[in-house]
Amino acid sequence: MNYHITMSYFNHPTLSSHSCILEEEPLHKYSYMNIGGNAKWLAKIASVDDLLKIISWANDLGIEMKIIGAGSNILIDDAGWNGLIILFRDSMNAVYLDGNNIVAESGAMLPKLSKFAQQNKLTGLEFAIGIPGSLGGALYNNAGINDGSQIGNIVKQVTVLRENKLIDLNSSQINFSYRHSSLKENNEIIIRAILSLQPIDKKLIDEKMNKIIEYRKTTQPLATKNAGSIFKNFENRSAGELIESCNLKGSQVGGAIVSDKHANFIENTNGANAQDVVSLMSLIQSTVFEKTGFLLMPEVEWISDQIPPDIFNVSE
Repeated sequence: MNYHITMSYFNHPTLSSHSCILEEEPLHKYSYMNIGGNAKWLAKIASVDDLLKIISWANDLGIEMKIIGAGSNILIDDAGWNGLIILFRDSMNAVYLDGNNIVAESGAMLPKLSKFAQQNKLTGLEFAIGIPGSLGGALYNNAGINDGSQIGNIVKQVTVLRENKLIDLNSSQINFSYRHSSLKENNEIIIRAILSLQPIDKKLIDEKMNKIIEYRKTTQPLATKNAGSIFKNFENRSAGELIESCNLKGSQVGGAIVSDKHANFIENTNGANAQDVVSLMSLIQSTVFEKTGFLLMPEVEWISDQIPPDIFNVSE
């Protein structure tokens, strides 16, 4: 168990053997971009009981908390997080079947859920095969793909933790919109969700998933360190097309570069830091606005306990 107190200012709560607390933990290890400073504390939580203990501990001591998912859609400040980061992805990730519904904890990864649905001949989660995120993060941001498929379309119920109580929210109580949800707006702590799917011939599921996988292979830089789509699309225009139309592919700041494969991806090619990425995002945003009139909005989430850079303060 990775539990130690040699650097602690405070005594940690006693957690079960399946959970742990790390101190001065490098956050770049938990980011797909491989960028970010240290967290003062990082807790890997495996149960609601342990979650309640760590939240109570942090609240009593006035420690700022942040839950992050799989790290696929975030940019972490070089200064890190001077508080507590909570992770579910390596522990709170159980998945099981209930009729035609899939019940999954918030740390379950989307490709795992997609394959689980495929094995059980259930349709509705094919789109998730190519999204390297956790269920909790997907629900927060209403993750989806460009054909209109999104997690909000199949949500039946989401269980959240409020004031030490588990609350079940039906889909009608949650507002989902493009890359956003009321779960994120209300800072809900997501514990698990029930996803409603439909039985279908497995061959049809296989065909759809194979097409999605092949499309991603040919259009996105899957093998590089990146955070997925950096900017949100517009209703009738994609961010990638706008960026490419401004001849910004290959543009570089420090170790951050606009992908030659997909213009809405920024790759960490040579030890980029968060400031490199922010500077490149600002360059992209200002150039696209000047040449096309479209103001690109970040899709990637800024993780910091400091004042965010200007580009993350722009309102739609």
